[in-house]
Amino acid sequence: MIRGLIRTTLRIDNNLKTRIELLAIKNNLSFNKMLIYIIELGYGTYIEKFDKYYEEQNKKLKSEVVNNE
Repeated sequence: MIRGLIRTTLRIDNNLKTRIELLAIKNNLSFNKMLIYIIELGYGTYIEKFDKYYEEQNKKLKSEVVNNE
């Protein structure tokens, strides 16, 4: 994967910023790398939940089709 330079503006409160900075120091990472890691982790969790939700919806639709026949 090729990473390009992407400029974004992220507004977070000082409490959250401080907690992320402390996590970064604890894990020997820069603030930006820690922020990227947290975003990727959250995105991965979101995709898993999204896939699970639609799998359940497909099961419900299939069972309704079978019951209607």
